[in-house]
Amino acid sequence: MISGKNILVTGGAGFIGSHLVDSLIEKNEVTVLDNLSSGNIQYIKDHLRKKNFKFIEGSILDKKIVDKATKDINVIIHEAAVVGVKKYMDNPLKVILTNTLGTHNVVEAALKKHVELFLLASTSEVYGKNVNVPLSEDSDRILGPTNIFRWCYSTTKALDEHMLFAYHHQNGLPITILRYFNAYGPRQESSDYGAVIPIFIKRILSGKPPLIHGDGKQTRGFTYITDLVSGTLLALEKEQSIGEIFNIGNEEEITINGLANLILELTDNLNKIKPKHTSYKEFYGDGYEDTLRRVADIRKARKILNYEPKIPLKEGLKKTIEWYKANLPIFG
Repeated sequence: MISGKNILVTGGAGFIGSHLVDSLIEKNEVTVLDNLSSGNIQYIKDHLRKKNFKFIEGSILDKKIVDKATKDINVIIHEAAVVGVKKYMDNPLKVILTNTLGTHNVVEAALKKHVELFLLASTSEVYGKNVNVPLSEDSDRILGPTNIFRWCYSTTKALDEHMLFAYHHQNGLPITILRYFNAYGPRQESSDYGAVIPIFIKRILSGKPPLIHGDGKQTRGFTYITDLVSGTLLALEKEQSIGEIFNIGNEEEITINGLANLILELTDNLNKIKPKHTSYKEFYGDGYEDTLRRVADIRKARKILNYEPKIPLKEGLKKTIEWYKANLPIFG
């Protein structure tokens, strides 16, 4: 477990960031920079009065705020980004500017501070439409045309990766890149701009049918939040991770139809609520493309980081459903 460091977590009030903060705060000084556009101050409220915790509300697009947040920092975990498929479709410019210019601001500050490590939270989205699963770190990126906004997030995160490798090569910046695969768990956004699992859970707990886009035969490998945090902490600890990319995911593959039925079963609604299929166009508008399969090859993370996902999908869904049962009235 990493200890004795001054760590900045950008996006640290968000879903993934706040869980990382929970794990890091015990043995480190932690600063969170978050503009609360999708993060929630409630997720870090238990830390606000701690002497080894600092919260700065602001955007990574603001260089002065970024410089302030990186003061005396040893390690940067860059989680801040505009995430969510509907956001890519509704506001692609915000996605592009935040995820590229914002990242550049944080990287430039990291160089000035001579940080020991810059860890970038990237995404399985960089693989695009490649269905040659499981996807390894050197798998090809296959994307649609640039007038399809669906691919702008993938492109920005890939550009971030290129940027970091360039800074590592030309300036000696110590970097590690993690490609997260379909994270889920407590605190994940459950609005229409969120991910499929919390959206399904919220609708089902509200007595509504889960809306499945397309035929529902598309598959994913979902990663429970504690496994994702574990992989991130291992990358922070291992010197061998510097200059490398790792997939952090779970090899268990399921169709979206299967996912909907499993959540219905776990909420005792399997025979009460039927999933409803809807077209991509109806939900996202024109020009949307989906990925048919996406599952991680985690052999590299196993070998170098000793990473091993521990939470099967069914167990992770049970934990997630229980959290939403308790918290939807507050955070719904």
